[in-house]
Amino acid sequence: MAGRFRIIKQRTVLKSRVFTVREETWRAPNGSTFDRHTIQHPGAVAIVPFDSDGRVLMIRQFRPAANTWLLEIPAGTLERREKPLACAKRELIEETGFRARKWQRMGAIYTAPGFCSERIHLFRAWDLKAAFAEKDEDEHIELAAMTLPEIHRAIRSGRICDGKTLSAMMLLHLMNLESGGSLESRV
Repeated sequence: MAGRFRIIKQRTVLKSRVFTVREETWRAPNGSTFDRHTIQHPGAVAIVPFDSDGRVLMIRQFRPAANTWLLEIPAGTLERREKPLACAKRELIEETGFRARKWQRMGAIYTAPGFCSERIHLFRAWDLKAAFAEKDEDEHIELAAMTLPEIHRAIRSGRICDGKTLSAMMLLHLMNLESGGSLESRV
């Protein structure tokens, strides 16, 4: 069914610090209408930061929505009018205590497009130097440097089950295959 879908009616149901929930009525190309609740999110970034030993700086973070600690790559929400790379640079410092001199955009993903507009921009970063920034008050983070084989084992065992981290690792692997060499050896 090719064609244009349009919002014909919407109202805000909830507005929080990070996102807005909207009740929407849509018109399909065939003229039919349907209702949805959607979470409008400003977007986010996630970073695969490599240290000088070729390890990825992962974080363990308590995630209240999942009610558990997750092992994941550093990430954060875009501020109003903030560019993804600027956000990635800020978040890397805040969550790991390091800044990167070299950056590469890896792509972007939608986290839950069935009900949420959040799009996460994925980056690879390396040539790290110590830096300092205050963590957000709701962040409870532990740093964990891991080799790629350790990350692969953690993914296979289910210890890493965070969607953005799995997506970033898959993109990193594909970039490695396409380059015909080891990305971590060029860090």
